[in-house]
Amino acid sequence: MASGALQKCLGITRGADRMMKGPQTRQYCEQLPAANVYNQAGERFQAGDHAGAAQIVTKAAEAGNAVAQLRLALMYDQGDGVPQSAENAFTWYLRAANQGEPESQNQVGGFLELSQGIDENWDLAAKLWQASAEQGWRAGQYSFGRAYEFGIGVPQSRQQAIAWFEKAAAQGDPDGRHWAQWLSEPTNNVGFRDGAEHDFVMGPYLRYGTSLMGGDPAGITFHNSAQRALWIKGYSQQIAKDEEEIMRNIHKAEHDACVSGGGSNCNFLRF
Repeated sequence: MASGALQKCLGITRGADRMMKGPQTRQYCEQLPAANVYNQAGERFQAGDHAGAAQIVTKAAEAGNAVAQLRLALMYDQGDGVPQSAENAFTWYLRAANQGEPESQNQVGGFLELSQGIDENWDLAAKLWQASAEQGWRAGQYSFGRAYEFGIGVPQSRQQAIAWFEKAAAQGDPDGRHWAQWLSEPTNNVGFRDGAEHDFVMGPYLRYGTSLMGGDPAGITFHNSAQRALWIKGYSQQIAKDEEEIMRNIHKAEHDACVSGGGSNCNFLRF
């Protein structure tokens, strides 16, 4: 968690659902390491010299300024003023995250979930999202809600997911608002973590709405993607069996209706 000047600069109040950064916190930002250098980088950036800004902000980042470290990570992430480099972006996100900077914690959690050039670690990802969320960072609250939605490093819980999505929604996050509303309807399926999960379950089948009910892996903690993939496989197999039974019953009902109606060629309806 952020502390000292960084905590005050970012407007973090322990236990609050949002950060309150504003003019009143500016004085604490000036107390961060190499704050004057970081300000020079900002002036250069605003003047349109992004490459020059990157060179200057690197000096502030190397001096230990967590806000500068985040800014430099974002520049590497986006290829803005520097060559795009996920590796360099992660390095600077991690340095800022270790100081408690909440957006960097959120970003590092994403790297750890998706195994982007580093080893997958869902347990640590969830801890970083929690730290980010509990400091009032909107994106961290959404990510922590998503962790509860799918059981990424925490016991899957629809109610906990809703609670964190609602905190993000209260700060204007449209995705948080959508998922809080979606999950609040008990008949809505929890959904899929990514397109690969969706395609594996949905791709080859005509899915009936009823067969997708009860898809929450309630209380299960997935420590990595392999564990979740195994659950998804079992879930897909179960609903395939359920749908076979549904189709069998449909055909049986059609066959019985045909026989009751005196049809002469009802056997073609057998399943």
